[in-house]
Amino acid sequence: MRANIELDDVLVEKAMNLTKISTKKALINKALEELIRANNLKGILKYENSGIWEGNLDEMRATR
Repeated sequence: MRANIELDDVLVEKAMNLTKISTKKALINKALEELIRANNLKGILKYENSGIWEGNLDEMRATR
């Protein structure tokens, strides 16, 4: 799917400088990936203190 969209040039330039991503397409794809990742992480929070997992996280990390 191809779409022509208008982007805020100032935001694009700031984001490209921040990320060192050199094309608008790659920058937009990265932004979409990060948006989806952040949204998925919010979903994980509903399991906090649910008792769904039992174990010792420090022990688990020590075996790595």
